[in-house]
Amino acid sequence: MNEQPRLFEFRMGERSPDSLVVTEANRDAAHLLTQWQSWPNGALALVGPKGAGKTHLALAWALEAGARQLSPSAPADEAAALFRASGGRLFIDDAEGPRDDGMLWRLLDLARTEGGAVLLTGSESPSRWQVKTPDLASRLKSLAVARLQEPDQALMEVVLRRICREQFIYLSDDAVRFLALRLPRTFEAAHQAAAALDADLVKGAKPISLKAAKAALEKVQAAWGGGDG
Repeated sequence: MNEQPRLFEFRMGERSPDSLVVTEANRDAAHLLTQWQSWPNGALALVGPKGAGKTHLALAWALEAGARQLSPSAPADEAAALFRASGGRLFIDDAEGPRDDGMLWRLLDLARTEGGAVLLTGSESPSRWQVKTPDLASRLKSLAVARLQEPDQALMEVVLRRICREQFIYLSDDAVRFLALRLPRTFEAAHQAAAALDADLVKGAKPISLKAAKAALEKVQAAWGGGDG
């Protein structure tokens, strides 16, 4: 009856767009994405802190919904053509950054009047994005929002493994648990810990030990000006 959608299968260690680790930190946002056929006015903003996995989640949604990606700087006519060619299913990554405001207004208008599913990602709520036209500002303020939270411990472990793996650093189980328990629960802290390991260790197939993880934590804490806490 409540079958979990394929998009959000729990697969540890995978980075492919058609799979995603879901925890309490991103469960609500993931659920809203599965409801894409009933988004108010045919659009949704996916927001969260840097490194929260917005692009990964947007790509997973695009794979499931059959959506196509559109550049935020695309001209309005191109956006309208792609909107219709994709059945109204599009996503724009980093839509709060430099973009064509006229294009975005037209795209949101098409989604509202013709029916669509347009996904926008950004670090802040759309009501705080810098826009040049009052009409677009009004549309963005009324946009439905799915918010990614800072990671809980379960997601922190996954994020640490992923960031380190992408830098060819392999954490032992003890090391990843140690760091996930002691680092601040932020994506920034996970990146800082990986950077500390990357700077000091020889990378390779051998998993990073608990001793090395402790040294990395001490280095990060020194940069914060804090102690063990």
